[in-house]
Amino acid sequence: MSIKSLAERIGMDYDSVIEDFCGDVSALKDSLKAFHEAEDINNLKKAVESMDIEGIRKASHKIRKGAEKLGLGELRTAAARLEEVNAEKIPADAEHLEKLHAETLKAIEEENL
Repeated sequence: MSIKSLAERIGMDYDSVIEDFCGDVSALKDSLKAFHEAEDINNLKKAVESMDIEGIRKASHKIRKGAEKLGLGELRTAAARLEEVNAEKIPADAEHLEKLHAETLKAIEEENL
């Protein structure tokens, strides 16, 4: 599978992102690897379990910024919504974000970057 087909699978705006990376596919792959290896989703899960509002904000922010850098619009939107921390919506928003994140990581893993 090519990086372009991976981009389609994970909802990446490939043309915009590769332009941001000045055409450097290797740097894009490195960023995808780093996103895959980041502990932000685990930090988010822990914060949600303990209803640590500041922890939820911080973890969501990191996920949002990573998704933004990689042009992952749907994931960025889900993280931004959770970053706003509406206490009533935290469980549903966190579940949605975790699902999107897991799908993205699975696609990255299958690519064997």
